[in-house]
Amino acid sequence: MKPDKLTVFELFEKKRRYIVPLYQRQYVWTREAQWEPLWEDIQEKARAVLDAEQSFSEKDPSHHFLGAIVLNQIRTFGKQIDSAQIIDGQQRLTTLQLFLAAFRDLVATSSEPDLERDLRTLTLHDGTKGEDNELYKVWPTNADRAAFSFVLSAGGHSSVETKFPQRFVGRRPLPRNAMADAYFYFYGAIRDYALSDTPDQTESSLSSDALHALFNTLRKYLELVVIELEEGDDPQVIFETLNFGGVPLYPSDLVRNFVFLRASQQKADTDALYHQLWLDFDTRPAEQEHGNSYPFWKQMEKQGRNKRTRLDLFLHHYLTYRKENEVNIGHLFREFRDWWETDRTRSAEVELRELRKHSDVFASFFAPDTATRLGSFAARLRILDTSTVYPLLLMLAMGEHNRIAPFCLDAILVDLESYLVRRAVCGLPIKHYNRFFLSLLQHLRKAESITAEGFRAQLLAAQGESTRWPTDAEFERHWIHSDAYQHVVPGAVKMILEAIDGCLRTTKSEQVTIQSTMHVEHILPRDWQTHWPLPTDSSYLIDDQSGETSADRRNRLLHTFGNLTLLTPPLNSAVSNGPFSLKRSEIARNSSMRLNAYFQDFTDQDPWDEDTIQQRGRVLLQTAKALWPHAG
Repeated sequence: MKPDKLTVFELFEKKRRYIVPLYQRQYVWTREAQWEPLWEDIQEKARAVLDAEQSFSEKDPSHHFLGAIVLNQIRTFGKQIDSAQIIDGQQRLTTLQLFLAAFRDLVATSSEPDLERDLRTLTLHDGTKGEDNELYKVWPTNADRAAFSFVLSAGGHSSVETKFPQRFVGRRPLPRNAMADAYFYFYGAIRDYALSDTPDQTESSLSSDALHALFNTLRKYLELVVIELEEGDDPQVIFETLNFGGVPLYPSDLVRNFVFLRASQQKADTDALYHQLWLDFDTRPAEQEHGNSYPFWKQMEKQGRNKRTRLDLFLHHYLTYRKENEVNIGHLFREFRDWWETDRTRSAEVELRELRKHSDVFASFFAPDTATRLGSFAARLRILDTSTVYPLLLMLAMGEHNRIAPFCLDAILVDLESYLVRRAVCGLPIKHYNRFFLSLLQHLRKAESITAEGFRAQLLAAQGESTRWPTDAEFERHWIHSDAYQHVVPGAVKMILEAIDGCLRTTKSEQVTIQSTMHVEHILPRDWQTHWPLPTDSSYLIDDQSGETSADRRNRLLHTFGNLTLLTPPLNSAVSNGPFSLKRSEIARNSSMRLNAYFQDFTDQDPWDEDTIQQRGRVLLQTAKALWPHAG
């Protein structure tokens, strides 16, 4: 490595392009985290320079260190401008260019043509004869290029404002393009700084002294350490090692850079590979029905106690699937790199194609087509929050080299869902799921073919609390008698009831899609004392051995499936703690769910008590056992 110390002026006055590799992440710096601290440093130094100039001080202000960048020289030909690839520091260099563009455009509104010309030389190359993009000092990654090039060459603040207008929701401003937002922030900040010592506070009275002091600050006092790689230096090792205090890199960022650097070393066309096989990870839009505009793969998902990006989660489960071993997600990049290095002949292009092919399947787990068996299982799996199944599910969904027939896949998914739902209802532990599902994956990969019978045999062979598949008898005992919320998360209780409702619809039923948000409602309410009195003899014992009183039994059955249903929020609020005669008639009159058709057979004089709760629980159980059968 060859380090050098350059001011911002010295870095950008050269006729040299600084190119961000296509496979690096997009521009992610924000106002609060990076722009404001950067401007505070620059402004403080500019004021010190201005004070020194106005007091004719012989002592120069101290220099300020802005950070470091790592560059790798690119071979150029003919009349092409000298170019370097940015290995690290692209966010900083991009921001400095946006700052300089804002400074240049503000100066253009003043009577400082020489200063405007000097600033223009720091932002754009004059007299370029190569490609159009040679006009720009910094050339960002693909997704940022259109916005960046427009801001740098628009010709002024008003043109950028027209292209990226500010919109509001009520009084709250909506975020614009990050490049434009950075430009607008610095334009306003520099304007306020240059107006601070003038009486009329208009752009026509920008302080010439303040503007020149700011330029001199860039020219002499703001420095970066520029590290030029030499032949034999490994850019990836340096990229991983250096930490410049910017936005933390996700493991997927490190994986991307690692794979494309290997592709470059293998003389592959990295630009083509990026566009064909990685661009989707950076730009795929979010599912519109969720009202979330954040890119699909960048969205955060809960896994255990932590949240990870979807792309990090995919890489974690994909690597587990490929290695057939547990992968520590806290050391995901290291695990990926170590796995890669186990095969020195590994082709970056081949691996990228495999990664992309599997990612399309994994993406369907988060935006599932619930009309298919795989889609409905994926949707329910997310609610159950059992992500350790994903490596196995990837294998099954991919067909593992055409060794599994489609009709077998559906049968396997029925058994797998039954295994998970039954264990959840029965309150069995999940802490050994990762090992158990890996053992299933390993067994299926060794088998000559993947069949529903073979998979079912593996589930049935599992013994012990940590892995067994609950029988009908155990499932019934917990369904009828156990608190559904004690072991099953509330979202899963709702999912189970929705699945039963769907199963209850027959060819005689209208095919109705429930668009409303549904809430779980207790028929016998939690606050049952007001309208649901017990027999006057409260000392009456149901069971002499257990000593369970009427109140004990009622409280035990209160949260069982027999006492739970689904209602819309308005209907839920209307009937919440009312007597059964009112609640039953309102549910029967207003609910179109088959789950609630059960209450149409009651009259206003019929009771809703412990016996009827258990009776309905047994009715729902028959549907639950059909949905989630046990093959033993």
